[in-house]
Amino acid sequence: MLVKLLTIVFFLSPLSQSLKSSSQNLGFTFNGFRPPVTDLSMQGIASITHKGLLKLTKYTARKTSHAFYTKPIRFKDSPNDSVSSFSTTFVFAIQSLLTEYGGEGMAFVVAPNFGLPITSAGQYLGLFNIINNGNDTHHVLAVEFDTNQDTDDPDDNHVGIDINSLKSVKTSPAGYWEDKDKFKKLKLIDGKRMQADAHQISVTMAPFKQDKPKEPLVSIVRDLSSVFLQHMGKLRRWPYRTFQSWSPCMDSR
Repeated sequence: MLVKLLTIVFFLSPLSQSLKSSSQNLGFTFNGFRPPVTDLSMQGIASITHKGLLKLTKYTARKTSHAFYTKPIRFKDSPNDSVSSFSTTFVFAIQSLLTEYGGEGMAFVVAPNFGLPITSAGQYLGLFNIINNGNDTHHVLAVEFDTNQDTDDPDDNHVGIDINSLKSVKTSPAGYWEDKDKFKKLKLIDGKRMQADAHQISVTMAPFKQDKPKEPLVSIVRDLSSVFLQHMGKLRRWPYRTFQSWSPCMDSR
């Protein structure tokens, strides 16, 4: 049995989040992580390295890690109101022991609470399971950085927008637009630092310290009022699993 281990490290320099509505202007930034880390709840095998990095996995199979921003965020002024404008920026790296294969991937997630299943690893990204995948009562928005091809996936190196399901509403190959006619692919598991930006439901990514692309990588037009509750929690996570078939096994650090 081939066992591949995958590690995701957030080089947060910084990780930032902002939200604007008619009644509030909220924002926070993590300029790296140094103990004691406040406003961050880690679950599973997530840890902080001596360099102040958030490390979500180790060389251990069948594990899932979560890192939650602990304070609830009001995304709507009232329960029936429209969703406020929001954006986030973070830097991450996925390092694989084998250059051609990775694990399942990672996701930036907005969810109503921290009660998402730590045991639902593998293709469900620690978000859902075979029974509840696609349930509209989850109130979950996720941007997945997928490094393994599962059912309904276009390939093993893509970015997708997910709403209450791991069947993405829309996907794109991982990469960025240098201009409207020149697309440059990025390999998610090459271990290099990448910067991701999400604004409402438009996502961009690029190599670290490169200017944010003007053209989004993937975007959709969708009213999130029925998806988001008035107050939502916020998290990002990494699912960890070993496969025993032809599917790529975990192999990253």
